[in-house]
Amino acid sequence: MTEQTSNQSGVSGSEIDRRTVLQSTATAAAVAAGGVGVSGTASASTTTSVSFERMTIESYDGTELGATLYVPAESGPRPSVLMTHGWGAFRQSPITVPKAMEYAKDGYAVLTYDSRGFSSSEGTVGLNGPRETKDAQRLIDFLANETGQYGVDVALDGPDNPRVGMDGISYAGGIQFQVAAADDRLNAMVPRITWNDLEYSLAPNGVVKSGWLTALLGLGEVNTLFDGDAQVTDKLTEWYTDAIADNEVPDDALRAFEQRSVADKSNIDTPTFLMQGWTDSLFNPTEALRTYRQLQDAGTESRLLFYEGGHDLSELTVEFSDRGRMNDHAVRWMDQHVRGQNTEVAQVSNYLDQRDRWREDEQFPPADTSFETYELANGGEGASAEIEQGWAWFTDEAVTYEWSADEDIELIGEPEIELSVDVEGPEARLFFELFHDGDNINGMDQPMLLDGSGRHEVSVTYPAIQEFVNEGDSIGLEVSVTNTWYLDSRTSDGTTIDATNSRLHLPQRPDGNAPEEDEDEEDDDCWWFC
Repeated sequence: MTEQTSNQSGVSGSEIDRRTVLQSTATAAAVAAGGVGVSGTASASTTTSVSFERMTIESYDGTELGATLYVPAESGPRPSVLMTHGWGAFRQSPITVPKAMEYAKDGYAVLTYDSRGFSSSEGTVGLNGPRETKDAQRLIDFLANETGQYGVDVALDGPDNPRVGMDGISYAGGIQFQVAAADDRLNAMVPRITWNDLEYSLAPNGVVKSGWLTALLGLGEVNTLFDGDAQVTDKLTEWYTDAIADNEVPDDALRAFEQRSVADKSNIDTPTFLMQGWTDSLFNPTEALRTYRQLQDAGTESRLLFYEGGHDLSELTVEFSDRGRMNDHAVRWMDQHVRGQNTEVAQVSNYLDQRDRWREDEQFPPADTSFETYELANGGEGASAEIEQGWAWFTDEAVTYEWSADEDIELIGEPEIELSVDVEGPEARLFFELFHDGDNINGMDQPMLLDGSGRHEVSVTYPAIQEFVNEGDSIGLEVSVTNTWYLDSRTSDGTTIDATNSRLHLPQRPDGNAPEEDEDEEDDDCWWFC
């Protein structure tokens, strides 16, 4: 029987079942909110230029991993790309398939797989731990030994050493660093919207990000309900329960987060092209920036791209042309480091949402950026302000300081907040947000735990932002004691801000120094989540 195959995605209609539909729905929610034995029968389908084989690959411990090999039309040894998917998703998702097709059309052998415990892969989800790392290494073994059985010869650097890169978003971005640290066969990687430090991601400055923890655990559980013995490790549920009960992340969870974080690794030398969303509330822009700086300091070749999206509803509205541009840059990165071609990718690429254009820079932030200091005492709220959780109608839960821009400027970089505060009670939790004419800039915020009563001198690094501000526009800083995405303090008796000793430092540059618009035409051959 001949399967009907989409010329865009390479996924046949017969692949879409009830579980796939349910998982597609959950994946969309997550955005708003990855010699070897081969077992089973591999089924083949084709498009006009790419064929694919679905198969089951046995991992190092006998766990069976569902996989698809995309075979390009070109003959001869082919470079390869290994890809998995985001948390709670699956390899056939509309987030993964178009990227795989993009590489395959460019002549790469692409192996996509369901990460351990998700979709058609057996096992227990372990949050990109040692087992998931060994799974990826075994799949690299598979590519190294694919010499035509499935219609493609994979190019090699040596015995059991394929020419291979990795690409993927979020959870599929995190595993790339685990593999790079454990296996020197990886030639290049493209981690998209992923983390630098999971402790910073899920409990920044000691404050539990309960909204995202709840969403992620629920999504992981939902996406393993239909997969037999697959499940999310009980440890995740235990950590979540303890964090909510104790208002802090347990120590064993913090140790696990550290082991799975780029911040804990000093041996990453794989060329890395980082892509990060400006409006990502799960892994904010500073995560990619910290990884970029870490790699740069280590002498690792790396590039950085910011776009208007991420783990946020804005991901749904990214233009096809912009997705095409990002995917084109990713292929160029692989062409340079996996295929060995003389291609280039800009050091820093930055999508300017207010101008609807891209800009390329030599560094981030641009060289002419400097810090401007805004005194809270000049922000209109007087010398001091007391804020506390709303136990009564007359309680102020937030205070806002506001200034007027005296010229056209671009805010770009990581703002710094110096705050002098008096804490009543055993602790306080403060939440900071920056505003432009009353609108939150990039949808960002930053919490801070103040442990102990008395005077605190607080220094807070705010997530990286990019915003054009016109002369006369207002710039605002809100400090509050409550935030729906985090766990508030349960023991605070109030906080008093000493504005005379507090200030906001904004990284900015004159808007008139912005480069001319990039006129390059980009390929629009892209669809939805490509």
